[in-house]
Amino acid sequence: MIQPVSAFTPKVMFRGDVNGYENPVNRKMEKKLALLNAGGLSVVTGALTTVIARSYTSSWRHAGGFGAVATGVAMMFLAPRFLYKSKINSYAKEQEMDVFTREKEVQKKLLSDVNDAIDTHKNNIQDKVEIYSKTLAKKSA
Repeated sequence: MIQPVSAFTPKVMFRGDVNGYENPVNRKMEKKLALLNAGGLSVVTGALTTVIARSYTSSWRHAGGFGAVATGVAMMFLAPRFLYKSKINSYAKEQEMDVFTREKEVQKKLLSDVNDAIDTHKNNIQDKVEIYSKTLAKKSA
């Protein structure tokens, strides 16, 4: 999108640095959330098993044993699946953030180069608008 050049034209204020860049995607937190989700679903499975087993057993103690076993089995099947999906999703998020960061750095460099080129030449305002338009049209193509 081509915007008119004025004193109020916003500049790219992205502070990404190639050397000091740190990706905001936290793989450890993603792993912990996956384990928490798997644990929550396992506990729900165990509770439902306990309630269903109570109608077939003589006491809550025996039904609770079945529920605990069901919780362990559910955790055994759900945890690897959730961890695998979280690993894939966090990798994809990291790649998207890297692309976004690199794009913003290129855009910042491009606009600063255009500003330097315009400031070095003593052109009138119409020439400056044409330079911005050509540069942004090349970037979007």
